[in-house]
Amino acid sequence: MEERIAVLIPAYNPDEKMITLVEAMAAEFAHIIVVNDGCDASFSPIFDAVKENVSLVVHEINKGKGRALKTGYAYVLEHLSSVQGVVTVDADGQHTVSDVKRCCEVFLENPKEAVFGCRDFTSDEKIPPRSRFGNRLTSRLLKFFCDISLSDTQTGLRVLPREILPAMLEVEGERYEYEMNGIFALKEQGVSWSEVPIEVIYIDDNESSHFNPIKDSLKIYKVFLKFCISSFGSAILDLLIFALLERTIAGLYPLYHIFVSTAVARVCSGTFNFFMNRAVFGGKAKVSTSSGRYLTLWVIQMCVSAILVNGLSRLIPVGTTLIKFVVDTLLFFFSYKIQQKWVFAGESKSRES
Repeated sequence: MEERIAVLIPAYNPDEKMITLVEAMAAEFAHIIVVNDGCDASFSPIFDAVKENVSLVVHEINKGKGRALKTGYAYVLEHLSSVQGVVTVDADGQHTVSDVKRCCEVFLENPKEAVFGCRDFTSDEKIPPRSRFGNRLTSRLLKFFCDISLSDTQTGLRVLPREILPAMLEVEGERYEYEMNGIFALKEQGVSWSEVPIEVIYIDDNESSHFNPIKDSLKIYKVFLKFCISSFGSAILDLLIFALLERTIAGLYPLYHIFVSTAVARVCSGTFNFFMNRAVFGGKAKVSTSSGRYLTLWVIQMCVSAILVNGLSRLIPVGTTLIKFVVDTLLFFFSYKIQQKWVFAGESKSRES
């Protein structure tokens, strides 16, 4: 019987499937925590049926799945000192014992790494369209905007190392948004993870799902929006300095005034942008390391911008400031990905088992 991992089951108005789930888990795991998240009194018989096999924690009122998970994590930290990790399992029977065991086996190979039990949303026809669309959209947005690789963002089957639990107690969100925020927390804490393929099981076509692709997508956009604000401020500073210098020294340096103006403007805006973006991406590397990388990108981007603006200004009869705006807008998207993946890159990464 497995004693190194505790099973955590948050439950709100569960049916008999939770009884079957707990009985199956009790045959494999020594520690099972069930959190009664303020269920109606009519559900008491279900909890009575499982209480001999579990540690039952009760919320007097419904506080949400996020709070129920936090309550379970706190229980493990306080009462189960020998446990190395916690596996969260949904009470509705969506996760099989065999899948839970496989996730735990992968976790025990590297107890410092989290594990996600992930469904295949690309080919399984049993997946409802709403869930298929929502998960694939969120997964792709996570990858592009946040550099987080996770194929199943909705999964409730997760194994977390004990060391990360204190940080998980501080994650924002009391209800279903907590699980998405938890993914960001793992990234911020530098915790890597593995993915384990699991069986696809949906109850009543997943009608009870609280996943909202639009709402969850807005959380993902947050990092990109911060980057946009930082870059917009830098771009305004860059354009103002460039426009001022370009007009001032055009007569003095007719052949090189664009290059000189670009260089001076980029030095000023680049210094401002470096410290802003370091905060945006939460860079964990030393300032000396990230500043060296940023300087390399900065020089390359400055040269490319100057060459393109200089060349296009000779070919197109419009103002150089407008040309620079268009060129730098295109370079902006390349810069975002390079800063995300290299300049301020953290240590978090995932792999598939």
